[in-house]
Parts: sequence; C-alpha cells; structure tokens
Amino acid sequence: MDDIEADGLIPHVQSKTFTVNGDGDNDVEFSETDSSAAPGNNVRILYQRLRTQDSIQLDDSPFVSEIFVKHADEDSDKGDPLGGFLCTGSRSDGTFLHAFCSLQPDGILAKDFSVKDKDILVSLNGKKTLGSFEYDHEVVLALFRTLPMTEKISMVIYNRKSETFTTIEFLLEGTKEEVIVKENSVKLMTMQPKVKVLMAQKDSTSLAVRNEELTLRQSASVMSDCTYHFIVRKWLDGGYYLKYSFQVQKNKSKFLGLNGTQLDIVNDTDVASIKTFRKEKIKRDVYLRPCGRDDLYLCFNQTRKLFELKTREHALKEEGCGIFMINTFCPP
Repeated sequence: MDDIEADGLIPHVQSKTFTVNGDGDNDVEFSETDSSAAPGNNVRILYQRLRTQDSIQLDDSPFVSEIFVKHADEDSDKGDPLGGFLCTGSRSDGTFLHAFCSLQPDGILAKDFSVKDKDILVSLNGKKTLGSFEYDHEVVLALFRTLPMTEKISMVIYNRKSETFTTIEFLLEGTKEEVIVKENSVKLMTMQPKVKVLMAQKDSTSLAVRNEELTLRQSASVMSDCTYHFIVRKWLDGGYYLKYSFQVQKNKSKFLGLNGTQLDIVNDTDVASIKTFRKEKIKRDVYLRPCGRDDLYLCFNQTRKLFELKTREHALKEEGCGIFMINTFCPP
C-alpha cells in the first residue's frame, strides 16, 4: 500500500468525554476530559480509555469515539451511527493506530461489513490510516463523517486472530430517517498471498532458485518461469508493523532467509534462521530489513552478485542497491 495524502477540507470534530460503563465482561472505564471545537462543527463524543489490560494491548492511552456518517439530509446536524466505536492509539514510532471496538451486533459495521471487535483500520477510501502521522483520531472520525453517498467506498481492515487483510467495498444511501447500506452493494475480499518476482534493481537480474540454491539471473521469461517466483505473505506483528515472508513457489518448504549476513534459501523448519522481513523505502529504493535485526538492510552487492546485510548509512549512500518486486499472474 502506498502512502496517500488526504485532499480537500476535513472538518475538525468536537470531542467531549464521559465516564462510561459497559455490561458484564464488556465493562470499560473511561476518564473525563474536554476539548474545544471549531465553530460551526457538530458535537461528537470522545472518550479516553483508562489503563486496563484490554486497552494496553492496543496502546497505553487510546481515545474512543462513536463513528458517525453524514446524514442524508444535508441540513441536519445529526449524523447516523455505523454501529461501533473507533479506538485510537499509537505505535512505538509515534504513528497512529486505529481499531474498531464496542460493535453493535445489528449495526452496519458488524452486520453488513462483518467487522470484528479490535479489527485494525488499515485504510479508508484510499487514505492510509495505519502507521500515519497525519490521520489522528479526530481526522479519521471526520473521514467517516464525510464519506460520499451513492459512490463506491472502500475500506481495508486487518483481523489479528486470523492474520488476514480484508477489503470491503460498499455504497451508502440515505433516507429521511437514516443512512443505510445499499442492497447487494457490499463486497468482502480477503487479500490473498501474491506471487512476485524479486529483482536486483542495479543490474536487472532476478532471484531464482535452482538445485535448492539461490542465484541471480537475467531472463526474458521471469513472469512465467516459476523458478523466479516467490509467494509473498504479509501480516502485522505484535507492534502492529507489517512483516513479510517469501516462500519458494516450486518448493514450499523453502523460504528466503539469512545465512550469516547474506540472503539465501533456508528450510521452513530451521528455527534459527530469520525468515521474516520488514520493508522500508529509502529515496527510490525498497529495502528488506530482517526482523530482529532491524538496524540492518539487505543491499545488493554487484561485485559478488548477492544481497548482504549493510547499515542504513550504506543504504543511504549507495543508491540502487534495493530490491524491486513485480507481481505475476501465477496463483500462490
């Protein structure tokens, strides 16, 4: 997913807080605070969750507000609820993290979209909300409130239990009484692993697995030759950062991993080998960073024809040493 900047004006949302108690096992305590609002904006409730074991899993001090969408009657001050709350925390890097909570079983989020409690909001209508410095709690509430009527809307969520990303497409329409989901407009699409070709950008060679060895070769048939194909899976780790694995398509017991300081093929059962990576874009290059050794980057060594671990300073200095990924049409 690429970073996408918001365009147009997003209204400030007023927030007030109250002490709220749930029912039974769903009791949640909130502290009472106040915040001022811009003139002319509608009042919205904002809660600050107290430190409970459940909230700590998301963040030490998230904010929680009921989610509303714009009423069909543009002259009305009242918005219509989507049937749940937005809970906002932050990741260790200070970027925002948003999740759905306190969902109503008969509300739009749970009933129509099959959203589950604590599902992570990844993006909304093209705006990347996960890991953003820009889209804070109030801005995301405003994004929901300004969703268009009768135009296709897309939302990407992540379920932590199943470790799956789901794209939800839908249409909203309004009556005098309420906003509803247009009949038969909802599409739920679980994101499947993708088969990709991994190229060394500097000399246009591609990673290939032959005789269980990792090599770099040039070929005109990389898109159709499974020797060059890797099944790429992604999910969120415990800190809500994306991480990736690269499975050899022709031998699914093999993965890309570290052999000492260089990229190699490792067995799925080799627990000592690092087989998961993060991605980072530096200037125009994308680099893989092995999980657990996040201060190092896999950089292409043109002389040795391999990817090896280097410092961030090296990645900044030597442009074109990253990895380039191309989607194929092959099924995983």
